[in-house]
Amino acid sequence: MRFSILIFLFITLWACNTVEDSMPISDSPEIPEEITFEEGLFVVNEGNFDWGHGTLSFKKYESDSVYEEIYKQRNDFELGNVAQSMTIIGERGYICVNNSARVDIIETKTAKWIGRVEIPRSSPRYLLPVNDHKAYITELYADRFYVLNLDSNTIEKEVGTTGWTEKMCRVDDFVYMTQTRTVYDNRKGGQFLLKINAKTDIVVDSLALPFGPIDLQVDKNNKIWVLCNGGLVQLSPAIVQVDPNTFKVIKTFDLSANDYLSMPSRLRINKEKDILYYIQKDVFALPIEASSPYSIIPKEKRLFYGLGVSPRNNDIYVADAIDYVQKGWIFKYNQEGVKLDSFKVGVIPNEIVFQ
Repeated sequence: MRFSILIFLFITLWACNTVEDSMPISDSPEIPEEITFEEGLFVVNEGNFDWGHGTLSFKKYESDSVYEEIYKQRNDFELGNVAQSMTIIGERGYICVNNSARVDIIETKTAKWIGRVEIPRSSPRYLLPVNDHKAYITELYADRFYVLNLDSNTIEKEVGTTGWTEKMCRVDDFVYMTQTRTVYDNRKGGQFLLKINAKTDIVVDSLALPFGPIDLQVDKNNKIWVLCNGGLVQLSPAIVQVDPNTFKVIKTFDLSANDYLSMPSRLRINKEKDILYYIQKDVFALPIEASSPYSIIPKEKRLFYGLGVSPRNNDIYVADAIDYVQKGWIFKYNQEGVKLDSFKVGVIPNEIVFQ
């Protein structure tokens, strides 16, 4: 019996030698056409790099209903490789699909495809509307960001930087953008917060930051908080507070990391904009007037990967990527870290987008 089992396992493993063999089998039930995606949250599931299996899930707030692969079901084609982020502007959702070098546009109510922004030789990361007619798109592989015309859905210009660009926010007439480099780039510098004139799209200043500035939030006092993951080798993470008026760092929280898996990520803020949250194995909370962060949700045996804080009621949603291969889960907690709900989504759930 034991020998037969070993032979069976050998044959099974030998047969599973392609990406298609390893991909999760789609078992999502068909979504009735009358179902609309309103009063709920979207989950952007990356899918594995080069598998072309990024998906979009939807969960209604006041219902147990969870709808998976809504993009594919409503459009009869895959979202692409890799689904990175989604930004809702009015009734449209702009989805950055970075390894497919494009931004896909859907009608949020129906998830139906209504357009696409092709950006050759690019890897789009995040999109921020600057005004009613213009948005910025950050870029992973090249030293630049893009200016998108929201009326025509075309790229109007590229603006050069000195590193890859990530998250953005707007304060008054300026957009602030994180820029970083990895250890694989031998050039000095690159770890900056960029200050961009939102009218002219010109980078007017840059502020040196600790290694790995990747995420940022704006608090109730219009101060900017930047999460720096510490770099792949340096492992010196920090969260810094920046005054946009003086464009100087006014507060620094030094964090610690032993390895890549303990680097912090996903900086988020609550409805009142006075408590920050981030992932560093556990989920940590950092009130803006506090002297240090504290763990609010222990990871236990889970792999926390994505994070969202509801702008409706401050419920905390945490994504568990499990093993980066099988379908992940979303866990919902209240502000005190008490678990309220959980539901299954797609492979590598990354970003949680609230309506």
